Amino acid sequence: MKLLQAVKNMKYRHKLTILLVVASLVPMTVLALYSHNRMSSLIRQKEIEDMQSILEQARENIDSQIEVYASLINYLTYSPDIEEIIEEKDLDNYAAYEQYTQVADPLLSVPKSYHDAILQIQLFADSIQVEHEYTLVPLKNLDREWWNAETKDDVRIQWAVNEEEKEVTAVRRIYDGKTLEAVLCITLDYDKIFEPLTNIIEENTGGMIADKEGKVLYLNHSLQETEIRKASAKKVLGRIKETCEYVKSADEHTGWTFYLCKSRDSISGSVLRLSLEEIPLIIFCVLIIFFLGLIFSKLFTRKIEELTRNIDRVNHGSREVTVSSSSEDEVGILIRSFRRMMDEINRLIDEVYVNKIALKEFELKALQAQINPHFLYNTLSVINWMAIRGGQKEISKVTLALSTFYRTALSKGEDMVTVESCIRNMEAYLEIQLVMHDHDFTVEWDVDESVKNEKMPKLLLQPVVENALEHGLDEKEEGEKILKLSFLDMDKEVMIVVQDNGLGMEQKKAETLVTYQAEGYGLKNVNDRICLLYGDKYRIRIFSSPGEGTKVEMRFPKEGR
Repeated sequence: MKLLQAVKNMKYRHKLTILLVVASLVPMTVLALYSHNRMSSLIRQKEIEDMQSILEQARENIDSQIEVYASLINYLTYSPDIEEIIEEKDLDNYAAYEQYTQVADPLLSVPKSYHDAILQIQLFADSIQVEHEYTLVPLKNLDREWWNAETKDDVRIQWAVNEEEKEVTAVRRIYDGKTLEAVLCITLDYDKIFEPLTNIIEENTGGMIADKEGKVLYLNHSLQETEIRKASAKKVLGRIKETCEYVKSADEHTGWTFYLCKSRDSISGSVLRLSLEEIPLIIFCVLIIFFLGLIFSKLFTRKIEELTRNIDRVNHGSREVTVSSSSEDEVGILIRSFRRMMDEINRLIDEVYVNKIALKEFELKALQAQINPHFLYNTLSVINWMAIRGGQKEISKVTLALSTFYRTALSKGEDMVTVESCIRNMEAYLEIQLVMHDHDFTVEWDVDESVKNEKMPKLLLQPVVENALEHGLDEKEEGEKILKLSFLDMDKEVMIVVQDNGLGMEQKKAETLVTYQAEGYGLKNVNDRICLLYGDKYRIRIFSSPGEGTKVEMRFPKEGR
């Protein structure tokens, strides 16, 4: 009875505060539980996505190595010198020795000096009568090699792995009709080939690689010490599933499947850390609920309607307060407190925006201060001088082009440059690319003199040109390779056209390039930057057809138009 009487005697504001707090805590508790479960699920999903991303990167690193050695074995297979060794079956001993030492040894030994993963390169041929320096072996000795039983009668490159011997082999069989004439084998270091996958294995993670037949080629996991180390990939995965989550990625070149697993305890640890981080937020929300309860309880007074209208205007974006009171009662105190609160909020908002702008300016200046163009140019000048003194004209030429490229790219920190500066930047860039590509393509220029002084965003053209080289001309194997750059005067606009005669693509696929976010700074980024500066009507246009090449058009308005 005394408790009930105390509640009855409590001020109405306090009763309303208790009611609001209780009414708020119930849905907040439900929402907190739902949010926690949802966030836990998202963290587990994020862990899986991160594992997939890491595995894909490791697989791509291994795949890039595989492509290099596949290209090497293709080159050796079709080398005229190798073909001559295979076909010459009637050479006398002296002539054969001279051919082996002067032709075969350099051809099969030099790649080892450029690729530390190569253990040896061997040619097994019917024309070879006596084994020579472990590089040239009679075809009849093929059965002595462990990989012979694991490869099939196929002219394609075949990969075999011997975990015990720590060897990976790339094998190509060469036939004369249906008769096996020769076999070319590159033996690689097991640890160096799979090093990208080994590097991502941490304390609570594991990795595995299996071939098409389900044989385990690589296993780095706590299970490798158990009795299933030499079991099938299916059985290993069965054991891994008991305590771990895993992701996989297939390699189309070798047919291998890559697996990366992580213990569920480790993933649960991330969820536990999230729960601990949520506790201060929950306490903060409870405090806010109490605070709002007190505020709303004060609003139910004599001037409730006027105060409600003011709050409604504030809720719709207005920060101006028109309600006022000269009374000294609770309502008057509440109104004056509300006005002071809004003034403080307005001050803090203005202060935050000013501080953010100043902070961004300081960060930009700090970033620009880290780039020392004079040091870069002086260093390139020293390299150029050393190249000239050493008679290395090609190095001097590339150094000068690189210096010009960075001078025009940095442009003293300016965001807008002239078309002429852009052309000089591209000339330097293409000078370097020509050297890198052994001058296997031709550059054509079409420049209207009237547009050279027009302003354009800097570093706009280089990603487009790089894309044309990498995905257009580099993939073209036959015929002349031509890259054409045009800077055209279109009355009120300047049009830049980058055109190549590469493989091209379907028009539907070409139109998706500006919407696809590729690695690095691709066409989508260039298109977004143009649209942000000039509007959607200036978006990039791409025209392409298979076998005829690709054309990319960029437009921007002239100054003052």
